[in-house]
Amino acid sequence: MDKPRVLVVGYGTIGQRLADGVALQKDMELVGVVDVAPTLSTRALYESGMPYRLFVVAPEQRAAFDEIGIPVSGTLDDVLGEVDIVLDSTPGGVGRKNKELYQARGVKAIFQGGEKNDIVDVFFHGYANYEKGIGKDYLKLTSCNTTGLIRAVDCLDRAVGVER
Repeated sequence: MDKPRVLVVGYGTIGQRLADGVALQKDMELVGVVDVAPTLSTRALYESGMPYRLFVVAPEQRAAFDEIGIPVSGTLDDVLGEVDIVLDSTPGGVGRKNKELYQARGVKAIFQGGEKNDIVDVFFHGYANYEKGIGKDYLKLTSCNTTGLIRAVDCLDRAVGVER
């Protein structure tokens, strides 16, 4: 594999940051972003010259974008065949449904902190349990609040041990 081909599903506050971050990396390729409606984020994407291809989840969502002139490259199902991994930043609960699509297409995924832990192989934090995430197909990242807590607890655990 040359560069991993990445898709961001859910183009809100988190999704925008993920897409921008992936686009800046030299060792991965951003294939596009997916959203369900012409939100403030997708309108800003359009106004900035469409630096990323935009996809909708379902075909019937395309009409709302067409109505205001925002070009759509296809559906989530169309683009899943072009990617190696999805960064799913959809609202909590939506990722569970999306995972079924990812599994059916053989695409790995990383879910945001609002998703339930039971849909992933590892509740992942690069500082505290990096090794457990290696080779897994589905990870969930910690939320920003949890990240700070994990760093503090991990330091205590390494220094003196934490039972609970």
